Amino acid sequence: MKPGYKYVHKQEKLDFGKIYHVYNKAIGNELLFKTHSDYYFFLQKIERFLLPVVDIYVYCLIPNHFHFLIMTKQEHELEVLLKGKSNEKASKVFQQSFSNFFNSYSKSYNKAHGRAGRLFLYPFKRILVDKDDYFLTLVNYIHRNPIHHGIVKGFSDWKYSSYNAIISNNETRISREFVLDCFGSIEDFIHFHEQNKRPPGMDKYWLE
Repeated sequence: MKPGYKYVHKQEKLDFGKIYHVYNKAIGNELLFKTHSDYYFFLQKIERFLLPVVDIYVYCLIPNHFHFLIMTKQEHELEVLLKGKSNEKASKVFQQSFSNFFNSYSKSYNKAHGRAGRLFLYPFKRILVDKDDYFLTLVNYIHRNPIHHGIVKGFSDWKYSSYNAIISNNETRISREFVLDCFGSIEDFIHFHEQNKRPPGMDKYWLE
C-alpha cells in the first residue's frame, strides 16, 4: 500500500424490496458484545434505526460478529422518510440507516467499555438472496452459527438469535409468520434445522 493511501471499504448498496444477507464483524481482535447489556442495546438499536426501513426475518449475534436476513421495504412504504428527497438520496436511505445504527451502537459500546475508535470492520457487507433454496438454508446457517463456533450445542441454547422467537408464541418484532410460511409449519422449521442439509453450490455463500 502506498504511503498516505487510505483504504476505504466499498459502500454496499441496498435496493428497495430485496432480500439480503447482511453481516459485519468487529475490527481486529475486538468483540462486538462482552455482556448481556451489549446484546440488549444492540437489539434496541435495531428497533430504532433498522426496523423503520427493513423487515428482519432472521438474526444471530455472536461475540465478534453478527448475521441478519432482511428484506428492504418498498419505496412506497417509506414515503414519509423519503419525502422531499431526490432519487439519488432516496436510494441511499438504507445505507444511511445502517450507518446511523453502527455509529450509535459503537458510541454506546465505547462509552460502556472505556474504549475509543472504530468498532466494526466494514460499513457492512451484503449478499442478495434471490434463490428460494438459498433463503431456506441461510435461515439454518444463521441459526447454526453459535453451534458452528462451539458456543452452544443446541439451537435453543443461544439467547441472541431469532430461533427461539420463531418457534414460540411470544411477541416479537421479527417477521416470524413469513419465515414459518416458507417452511410450512413450526415442526418443518425445526426438522429442517436438525437435518442441516446444504444444497449443492451453497458453500460459496458460507462466511463464518
